Amino acid sequence: MQEVIVEKRDRIGRIVFNRPEAKNALTPPMLDETMRAIAAFERDDDVRVLLITGAGGSFTSGGDLKFLADMTQKKPFEIRDSVYTYFAGTAKAIKLCRKPTVAAVAGPAVGAGCEYAIACDFRIAGESAAFCETWVNIGLMAPLGGMFLLPRLIGLGRATDMLMRGTTVRGAEAERIGLVHRCVPDAQLDEAATELAHELAAGPPLAQAAIKEGLRRGMQSSLDAEWEFNLYAQAMLIHSDDYAEAMLARKDKRRPAFQGKR
Repeated sequence: MQEVIVEKRDRIGRIVFNRPEAKNALTPPMLDETMRAIAAFERDDDVRVLLITGAGGSFTSGGDLKFLADMTQKKPFEIRDSVYTYFAGTAKAIKLCRKPTVAAVAGPAVGAGCEYAIACDFRIAGESAAFCETWVNIGLMAPLGGMFLLPRLIGLGRATDMLMRGTTVRGAEAERIGLVHRCVPDAQLDEAATELAHELAAGPPLAQAAIKEGLRRGMQSSLDAEWEFNLYAQAMLIHSDDYAEAMLARKDKRRPAFQGKR
């Protein structure tokens, strides 16, 4: 059985964690396959959006328990290599992807699963979704970007609660505090996430990529540096085919057909 299902349909690249018997617990080979899929979708001009989800009513319960137990037998540099190469590498691949990313979350999004969900640009949750930064419960800290990203999503106070107490935030509450964009009944999750992905796929790819880069830079730099980047990026976008198409479509009173060409 494929433990990561990768498929392309209607300009959407789907990545599905597929170990339902283990609540989609993650192993290094699964994460290697995930990173390869993200890289392939980034190179594929026919793919406009990435949608990440899990099979069997779970997003992912985080790292595989056997893998985590085996870590105690490894030297510190070996642990760092495993965590950095696979677990942190996947988080970085998701966050740095130039195309829009959508997480469709049902059931547990625990540990690495929570970190991967918040690394996505958009999160749609089913009512059963359960987000938990469980690291502190096993004597660890969140190492995959959550301590940087989570306060920016839900505020320092709520992020501190999740990170230091290992509290669980469920679907409706996640929507209320801004952890997810929308919470829907589980039966409607795939439809809602796919609908959002189709909407994003119809958007202007060059502008979307520039917006993502601008937002990422804005979290790490000064306002002056952000203005400098924005002015440069906007000048490039104004000379793109997408901008010309948008102006023509407005004149013709129709929806623009963006191609992502400069």
